[in-house]
Amino acid sequence: MIINTSLSVLNQLNSLLSELSTEEYTGKLEVLNGSSIGQHVRHITEFFQCLLEGFNTGTIDYEARKRNITIETDLMYTLGLLKNLCNDIKVVKNPCSPLLIKVSYDDADSEYVETNFMRELVYMIEHSIHHFALIRIGIQENFEHIPVESEFGVAYSTVRYKRELMISEKTR
Repeated sequence: MIINTSLSVLNQLNSLLSELSTEEYTGKLEVLNGSSIGQHVRHITEFFQCLLEGFNTGTIDYEARKRNITIETDLMYTLGLLKNLCNDIKVVKNPCSPLLIKVSYDDADSEYVETNFMRELVYMIEHSIHHFALIRIGIQENFEHIPVESEFGVAYSTVRYKRELMISEKTR
């Protein structure tokens, strides 16, 4: 379920990005404090890359993102990257095997916390949806001609809650 949901999240992003032009993808948007949709996408994809790299090395370090400008400026490259991320996630073996995640705050020394790939995929899903909400605002405020799915950028628990409300209202 978690792997399929993470793939679904990446596919949602791929579908939306396929509707954008390069100019829309890279343009600095006031509503996003001067950042672009591409910058948010870079942030999302690099977290997935850190997770996959950490799975291979045994230690995840989200602060070690490459900050690859190509991801935020080359839409076609990014669409290919999303497909590669999906393929890489599909072939992960033993996703519950233990990993460490490196964390540090302020100037404090780094600490290592136990985790596993599946737990971090849960984080990736929630983290991505948070950024999807920001991307959604950027698109709705600047590119009204681009359709955004009603559930894009909305937490799964919120979607489920709204559906349950609608069902209970219909049965009244």
